Amino acid sequence: MLSYCFRFPNLFNRGPLMYLIFNLQLFFYLLFKKADVLWANDLDTLLPNYLISRLKNIRLVYDSHEYFTESVYKRSSKKIWEKLEKFVFPRLKNVITVNDSIKKVYEKKYRVPITVIRNVPYRFIKKEPDKRIILPRDKKILIIQGMGLNENRGAEEAIEVMQFLPDDFALYFIGNGTILNQLKQMVSELRLQSKVVFIDALPYEQMMEYTRQSFLGLIFEKIDVSDEHRFSLPNKFFDYLHAGIPVLSSEAPEIKRIIQEYNVGDFIVSFDPKEIAQKIVSISKDEETYKTWKHNTVKACTNLNWENEKKVLIDFMNRLK
Repeated sequence: MLSYCFRFPNLFNRGPLMYLIFNLQLFFYLLFKKADVLWANDLDTLLPNYLISRLKNIRLVYDSHEYFTESVYKRSSKKIWEKLEKFVFPRLKNVITVNDSIKKVYEKKYRVPITVIRNVPYRFIKKEPDKRIILPRDKKILIIQGMGLNENRGAEEAIEVMQFLPDDFALYFIGNGTILNQLKQMVSELRLQSKVVFIDALPYEQMMEYTRQSFLGLIFEKIDVSDEHRFSLPNKFFDYLHAGIPVLSSEAPEIKRIIQEYNVGDFIVSFDPKEIAQKIVSISKDEETYKTWKHNTVKACTNLNWENEKKVLIDFMNRLK
């Protein structure tokens, strides 16, 4: 199967005009393309896909990667997206989303059946260690990885935590995001350069080598800010498990359910940096529990992998309406 990515030029980088131009471009692009199935990723691509599906009588899949309207904080923009969703969603026949929490919200709002297909990775095959990547043996590495170094995900608090941890702990950020420069400024102001490391986005296998050598994977979603964060089930969570490291997370329900089901980590109950530091030190001292968590990541990954999850997708595609 041949696949490719096509980018539309746009004079605007953000805002209503950017989305307006993009949706017009996508509409006319699809109008003159032959397709058996249209696939709309998130609400910002849904309208042109929906219109073309009706005009050309083509089956449409709506793939909701997140609780989209809750990710929009500007009130006027949020109202526009909510109206669009309210108009199109009840008319959809084939919808998938990434977890049960979002599924329940949408099914309650729109009475449309939804299939959950989690964004889990293929089984990570442990190869010979990459000799180019050797993390300090005398350090317990805390890691936050991925392209989501954004607001309300606890990255700032993770940096503040390092003030209260012994010198044998280090924090690694791997990836990028909207507050990366802000995080680097924080590290400089707090004089934590010796304890916090920033690494640019890496190819998957290289990133996983860093993760495999780490002590704990951190996920500090601020679940009280919005349902977008409350219902989060980020890719990095599954990457941590596939790399064989336990997870310390805020109590986002989807993450909490899996951690408890497989016994692969623990939770923070507040974002107070001193309390989080105490929790991390406590974990490092309880070697027996840590070994149990680490061992249980293997069992978790025998179930939580794309080899299993793709069967749900294949069944879904075979039942398209």
